[in-house]
Parts: sequence; C-alpha cells; structure tokens
Amino acid sequence: MIPTRRVFELGALALLALLAGRGADWSAWLAWALCGATLAAFVADGMLAGTRPMLTFERQAPAQIHVDRPHRVGWIVENRSPFAVTIRLRDLLPETALATPAEMTASAAARSRLELAYELTAAERGEFAFGDLIYRVRGPLGLAWRQKRIAAAQAVRSLPALANWKAAELAERRALVRKAGSHRYRWRGSGTMFEALREYSPEDDIRWVDWKATARLGRPISRNFETERHQQVLLLLDASRMMTTYCGARTKFDAALEAAVLATRTAVDQGDSAGLLVFSDQVEVYMHPRRERTQPSAVMTALYARRARLVEPDFETAITMAAQRSARRSLMILFTDLTVIEAARRMLVYVRSIARRHLPLVVTIADETVHEWEMVEPRTADELYQVGVANDLVGQRAALLEQLRRGGAEVLESAADQVATRTIERYLDLKRRLRL
Repeated sequence: MIPTRRVFELGALALLALLAGRGADWSAWLAWALCGATLAAFVADGMLAGTRPMLTFERQAPAQIHVDRPHRVGWIVENRSPFAVTIRLRDLLPETALATPAEMTASAAARSRLELAYELTAAERGEFAFGDLIYRVRGPLGLAWRQKRIAAAQAVRSLPALANWKAAELAERRALVRKAGSHRYRWRGSGTMFEALREYSPEDDIRWVDWKATARLGRPISRNFETERHQQVLLLLDASRMMTTYCGARTKFDAALEAAVLATRTAVDQGDSAGLLVFSDQVEVYMHPRRERTQPSAVMTALYARRARLVEPDFETAITMAAQRSARRSLMILFTDLTVIEAARRMLVYVRSIARRHLPLVVTIADETVHEWEMVEPRTADELYQVGVANDLVGQRAALLEQLRRGGAEVLESAADQVATRTIERYLDLKRRLRL
C-alpha cells in the first residue's frame, strides 16, 4: 500500500492541532487521535482498493516497430465493478525504448471500458519484448494506492528506420527517366531465354530444334530465344570487426544493412533476382537470389537483429561460396571496410578471382575521422603523428581501390548517410549500361 497526498495532509492537521494547543495535554491527545484515525482509514482504504475493483487489461501494441519513430501503444481497461475506480498505469518497456508519457492516470466509470495510450520510441534495432504491467488502484477514500502487477510479456521486433528509402525511390525514378526514349546497344549472343516456338528455317542451328513439338506436329519446329534481360544480384555483407566503427550515431554495419535492404527492394522492382550473404569469420546467412516480391521482407527479417562481431572477416569462404552458388553471371555487391589494410589486401585477391565471370562492386564507407585528420594543420608533435598516420591510411586506401578497379571490379566509396542511395544509383547505372 502506498499513501496518497491526502494522508500527509491529514497528518499535517494533527501537527497543527498540537501547535494550536501549544503542547497542552488536550492538543496532544487530539493529535494522537487524528494520527490513529488517519492510519486506520489508510489501512482500510488500502484493503478496499485491493479487493473491491474488478479490472481487466489488454495491451494493443504493434508486432514490429521502427527505430527513432514514435508508435502508439494502448491499454484497454475494463472496469466491471459497480463503482468508479481511479487507476495509474506504468508499462514495462522493451530495452532501450522510451515512453511518452511514462505513466498514465485515469478514472474508469462503473461497468465501462476506456483506452489509455502512450507513444513508444525505440533507440536500437533487434528482438525485444514488453514486460509486465504495473498498475495502482486508489481506494474509495483517496488515502491509499494498492500496487499490483500482471503478466503481460509480448515480443516485439525493432526494425531499422531506413531513413534513405525516399532517396532510394527518387534514384529509381531518375533511372526510369534516363531510360526513356530509344537507345542503341549492341546485343551479343543469340539469347538464352525461351520466347516461343516457330517454324524451322534452314538458317536455324540444329540445336534450336524442339524435337517433341516436331514429333507432335509432324514438321520441323524451332525454339525462339531472346536475350536475358533479368539479372542476378547477390549482396555480400561484411559483419566483422571492421564494420563496428561508428559513423555518427550508428555503425558502418548499420549503414550497410540499410543499403542492403533498399538495394534488394530496388533490384526486385527492376525485375532482377536478389540474394544475400552475411559473413564474419564464417558465413552466417545465405539467401539464394529470388525475384519474389517478398524477398525484401525476407532480407529485412534476416538482418534486423544482426550485429557486427569483433572477429576477423573470412573473405575466402564468403566470396568462394558466393561464386560457387551463382551458376550465371551476377552482380556481386560487397559491403565492407578498407580501414584494416591487411584484411583488405586479402579481400582483393578473391575479388579479382571472381571478376572473370561475375561483376563485383565493392562498396566501402569513407572514414570521416581519417579525412578530417588529413586536412588538419599540425601544431604539436601528437598532431603531426596523427596527420601522418591519416595521410598514410588515405594513400594506402586509394592505392587499394585503384588495384580493385584494375582487377575488373567496380568501386564505390561513400559517406555513411549516402551509401544506400549511391549504391542503388550505381546498380541502376550498371544495369542501364548493360554491364551485367
């Protein structure tokens, strides 16, 4: 039982009575009587608050929320008692989440239902859960709160906010505008995608004859092919220690995760197949490229609770597995970091090995701290050392990117807040230029 403000006001009356009588016996007896009556009323009120009300509670919460976006969470309160009840609620929130307001107070009329709501804002992505409901019921005398707790655990998924999804849509629209009109391209090969059956011509290759249709119709029938226009895109996402570096309020892995989800959606919208491979010191997730409209949601489900780990990346296993499971030429977009030069040099070897058959696109996030130090004018010995290290890293990074380009790979270096948009723009540009 928890006393209300009214209890302290009655206690103050006892003190006033004692002061008014200037400590006389009658004032002392009056003060004690007031204190005793207040205490008895407080206990009785608390007991009534705990036994009389008949209340039920039901939480109305979304199954998934997005980071940094407010979401409405409601509580349906039903008072089955024949009298009004004053209640105060506090929900046990998912980890790292905030509620506005944190506490709700209301009066439920007799035999009625009401809804109390607050706004929930999550600070991190992942798998979380609501806890129990803690509520207080005020007694009919208004002297005591009776606190209770009911089990109300409920799982909730906190998804990344995808702050750049509007910019990604704009990039798609710009690509459609560029594709408008007529363009001259040189199409190589006879095509691999079946279009229709037609009468056999003496100029046709014997391999084009459809023998089943020929036997059924009694005359030579050939297959007609068209050039494959739908490509295959495989996203390789590095989840090792190199991606744990913070760029502002989020890590490089968070930025690459957003880019991977948005790039998957764009690829599916373009009619291409999109797949995902997440790796660190081992392959953690592999999703074969598919063209279904549900693929972006599947990629989001696979990534939303995943975090980069403090381990070394195994580029050999990841890139080799991606190449082996891609029977046809694919665009392989590798999201990684080049800050650790030794690990990046290992990556260079395997990227070169797949460039003969596939088109690799290495996407790396620029290190803003290194670039800032590169531009600093040193004034102390420590600053001179830091500027020297920054210049050395920038030089090695530039040389590594140039080696990737010479090895047949496409390279994209971007700031963290632009990596999603620029990746989509590069993918659409490669598709427009028929590089795939």
